Formats: sequence, structure tokens, C-alpha cells
Amino acid sequence: MSIVNPTSINSYDEVPYPSTSHVFTHPDNLATAATLLGLNPAPVTRCRVLELGCAGGGNLIPLALELPDSTLVGIDASAVQIGDGEAAIAAVGCRNITLKQLDILDVTPELGQFDYILVHGIFSWVPVPVRDKILQICQQNLAPNGIAYISYNTYPGWHMLGNIRGMMLYHTRKVAEPRMRIAQARELLGFMTNSLVTASELSNSRLIKAYAGFLQSEAEHIGSSTDSYVYHEELEDVNDPIYFHEFAAWAARHNLQYLCEANFSDVFLNDFPPQTSKDLLKLSHDLIELEQYMDFLRNRTFRKTLLVHQAVPISRQLRPDRIQQLYVAANARSASPNPDVRSISVEEFGNPEGLKFATDHPVTKAALLYLAEIWPQAVPFAELLEQTYARLSQTAPEPTARAQDTQVLSANLLKGYAYSGRLIELHTCAPRFASQVSERPTASPWARYQIQSGPEVTTLCHTRAELKGIAQYVLSHLDGTHDRADLLAGLEKSVAAGTLILQAVDGEKAAAKQAADPAAPDGEQVRHILAEELEEALQGLARAALLMA
Repeated sequence: MSIVNPTSINSYDEVPYPSTSHVFTHPDNLATAATLLGLNPAPVTRCRVLELGCAGGGNLIPLALELPDSTLVGIDASAVQIGDGEAAIAAVGCRNITLKQLDILDVTPELGQFDYILVHGIFSWVPVPVRDKILQICQQNLAPNGIAYISYNTYPGWHMLGNIRGMMLYHTRKVAEPRMRIAQARELLGFMTNSLVTASELSNSRLIKAYAGFLQSEAEHIGSSTDSYVYHEELEDVNDPIYFHEFAAWAARHNLQYLCEANFSDVFLNDFPPQTSKDLLKLSHDLIELEQYMDFLRNRTFRKTLLVHQAVPISRQLRPDRIQQLYVAANARSASPNPDVRSISVEEFGNPEGLKFATDHPVTKAALLYLAEIWPQAVPFAELLEQTYARLSQTAPEPTARAQDTQVLSANLLKGYAYSGRLIELHTCAPRFASQVSERPTASPWARYQIQSGPEVTTLCHTRAELKGIAQYVLSHLDGTHDRADLLAGLEKSVAAGTLILQAVDGEKAAAKQAADPAAPDGEQVRHILAEELEEALQGLARAALLMA
């Protein structure tokens, strides 16, 4: 993304920033956090969204497709990226989004008011007057009950990362051409890392060993990052981190107040002992101090902060009953192959990332099993409770028991969400996608557009997925006009033409087919394998929330 000086030579024109989705910027995520804190945010399904620094629209365009009754506006100073975004909008046929080439300093109240303002990856990379203007826009262009999202680099963590940036800037100070600067910066980091790792193996110095380990970790991170990320994160003229308390005070000068972090679990010390939280409360006189001390503990490098108007009342006491107006989803699988959902025995549930949740509450256990079955669908809390009773083969319980179940289930879901939004998901509206493969499936038009240039696509849950092998071909052809027979015929033609090559695993399947039916011709074996691969790909695309409802 690019913000200022649209008429000058723009580094984002020379090295465009990756234009992609950021799940925490989804208005639903902002609205969910606000709802849990007692606010009444604008309905996400019919709202106005402004994104500053929209790049090529990679974050905003899928939002526009997901929220067809909402209005979305993006601004960016890079003519190249705005042009790319407009071409993409035309290709996918999106009518509720407008991208403008505009200097952020030229934004006025006349641009209108918005329910959600998104500012991702900008605040730390622009001069102080532009930062001040960003906060001014969040004050003057934010609706009375609106929510602004701003991400930025933070201290104390960036004190260490700044050392790496300083080395790179010094080493490339006499180089102007962007690609050469990137290459030389990578070479320097490789040299520094290799030298220090070797030295640490020969040294007894704990300082050298710690420094070598830090550099090695960052070298791995930067090594796997795109050239664009390295250029704009490490080599830009401006990259000024800020302490959280400084950011909060700056926002307050614009009559904005801190709501919470976009990643809701970040406001809890889930990764520290309970006594640590108690001690921090003693150290802190207010919420801002508490959050700052948490940053000190975590050596935090990056924040995704939500702001609202100063006059908006916020309830800091989390009430489980607020869960009951939300939608719930979870990919937490039981650790036991035969979980006991009727007794009060403790059952453990975990997601693919290793996050775990344990409960002895029968209704909660049954609810998690149901949510795992329908993943990635989200259902209203009331429907979840009814499905849970059906799983338990229970008739509707008497009012007192039902009220108790409702309260305990709400509290457990809130606890899981506060621990990690990747364990329990909460939404103000359900993401719209097909959980079953139809006769003529239709994939997200944005994902079909993205797959033309690379394997990473945005799902209809606004997350990212990387497709491999046949799934890439299949997705690109899911425009709603092809049934399985059409898709299979296309796969056969691609294999025959050599544009699609079956992987080694398919060779194993071919051997199995040959053993099962030695008389079958090679072409028939390939057809059987492709039919199986096609069905696996279609089901995988459905599970990844890439098919339109």
C-alpha cells in the first residue's frame, strides 16, 4: 500500500506491496469484539467500510463480494496498484466497491462517514504529520458508533528488530535500485547470521549465543518473506515503532479511545501463570498501563488496535450472555475417539494448531462435537443449543435446567474464544459459503481470479488458503457451468496434453488399480484416479470455504 505523494516516483509503484486479505480487519471481527464489550456496532451485512492504503484491493475486494449490501471505499497513492485493483474489480464483477488514487493528506469529511475504517500496515511507515492525519480521519470520518482498526509496530520488541533494519539500511545506503538493495540486504543478514552462529558454537558467551539465536530466527523469517515485504518493512525511509501508551495518548488527543485488540485473545495473559495477571493489576493504575506492562512482558513487536469515539461507553466486564446474540464456529476435535458426552467426565478438545480446551459440561462437549462436524460453518447460539440437545437425545429440558445449560455453555465458549479465536470462533453474522458440493459448483470469483497468478487464494471466511496440484485446476473451472463429468473430461485432456502431471501418490493409486483390475487399460486407470482426485479436490474446496452458497 502507499499513502502519500501520488504524483512523485513511488516506491510502491516500483515494488508493489502484496495485496492480500487480512482476517483481523474483517468488519465482522471488529463488530464481534465491540459486541462483547457492550457496544452496538453497525450490522456488518449492511455497512460502510473505508480502507486507507488499500493497495490493489486484495483485502477490500473479497470483503465487497462477501458483503454485497455494504459499500466499500479504498484509497491509495499508488497509481499502479489502484489500476491493478480496478482491473480486478472489473474482472470479478463487483459493483459495491470504489478505489481511489488519493493522498491521505487530502482526505476530508466530504469523503463521508464510515462504520468501519481499516488502516493496516501504514501507521509506522509514514511521517508524523500523516500519522496525525490518519487519527484525524478516524475521528472525523468514523460514524458515531463506528470502529477503527489501526496496526503498527511497537516497542519494546522493535528495539531488537530495529538493529537488523539499521544494519540493512547502512549496508545498502549507497544503492538506489530496489532489487539490488533487497539482494544486498539479504546477503548481509546471511553473512551476519552464519558468522555469529559459527562463533556461538565456539564461544561460552551467553550473550553471543542469544544474539546468534535471535539473528538466526529473524533470518529465517526474512528469508521466507517476499522481496516486497523486505523492501517496505526493512528498507523504507520511514519505519518508526511506538509504545502502546504513546499511541493511546495520541488517539485520545483526537477524541478516540482504546477498545481492544483485533485479536481479542491478545488482551489476556493466557500464556502466563494466573499470579502474573494479579501482579500486573497491582502495578497498573488503568487499562492503558496494564496493556503497556503486558507489552513489556511479551516483548511485543506489533499491534492491531481497535479505536472508538471517546464518548462511546465501553463495558470492560465480559458477560457470557452476550455470546447468545452471536454465531459460533469451532474446529476443535475430541482427543478421544469415543468421547463421553453424557457424564461429567473431563474431555479434551484440540484444533489442528495444537490449541486445547477441556470441559466436563455435557452440553459443551456435545456442542463442540457438533461444531466440529459442520466446520467451517457458523450457527446461531440458539440453534447450537438445540442441535446439542438433539445430539444428547434429550427432550427440551425444564426452564431452570435450560437456563443453567445456556449460561454454562455461553461461559465456556467465551472462555475458549478469549483463549484463542482460532479455537472458538464468534461472529455477528455467518460467513456465506457452500458446505456441500453442488451438481455445478461455483467457486469464489475472487479466488478464481487469484489462482491465475499464484496458489494462494482468499476464502469466503476471509482467511488465506494455498492450493496445490489438481485443486488449482479445479478451482479455476468452477464458474457454475461445469458438472463433474465436464471437470473430469477437462482433467483428462490436461493430463494427455502434459499440462497437468499426476503426482507420485497417483502412481501408487495406479498400481493399486492395476492390481485390482489387471485387464483395465492405462487410460481407464488414469480416469479412475482422476475421478478420485477430482472428488477429493471438490470436498477440500468446500471444507476450505471456497464454494459459493
